[in-house]
Amino acid sequence: MQFGERPRSYAKRRGFTLAELMIVVAMIGVLAALAMVGYRRYIRGAAASEVKAVVSGIRIAEEAYKAETFQYLGCTEGFTEWYPDKPNDKKRNWDNGKVGNPVHDCFMQLNVTTDGPVRFGYAVVAGIAPQTGVTNVAYCQGWETAHATVNGPWFVVQAAGNQDNDNDFSLFASSSLTGELCIDPANGDDE
Repeated sequence: MQFGERPRSYAKRRGFTLAELMIVVAMIGVLAALAMVGYRRYIRGAAASEVKAVVSGIRIAEEAYKAETFQYLGCTEGFTEWYPDKPNDKKRNWDNGKVGNPVHDCFMQLNVTTDGPVRFGYAVVAGIAPQTGVTNVAYCQGWETAHATVNGPWFVVQAAGNQDNDNDFSLFASSSLTGELCIDPANGDDE
């Protein structure tokens, strides 16, 4: 063997076979599928975190309002009017700039703020029992029984999300009487 000459085994190196390439492609596919599952779980968790934070902010604001006025502030007539807008797959600014709109002005009066744009729409209904019975939320177990004996001011807040824009809403609810956040198991928006 002379200087600069390569050994024969190095010169006869073979390429990859089709089977080897297919195995690598399959492994990449499995890893990508696992990554997508984890990513979707992360996105759903982030959405639930948004709801918890905003509902907590609404709860605090409602209690402050009640301390001054002896009643809660209802910003919507029911659970079909959403703030900042009807739920869809887009994020929206919390202060949607619709000054003069009663729903916008009511939420601004509550002085609830968010860290950034939100994915969910929020509705707050309030009243004074027994003149106005507490709005029932069917998917919250034991809700009707827990709220049957209310005598005085109450509020119910509901959040709705539609992350894949298919009109199948993820629903969350809470009230002034329970610190729990109910989740609708039948209408989960599973992206």
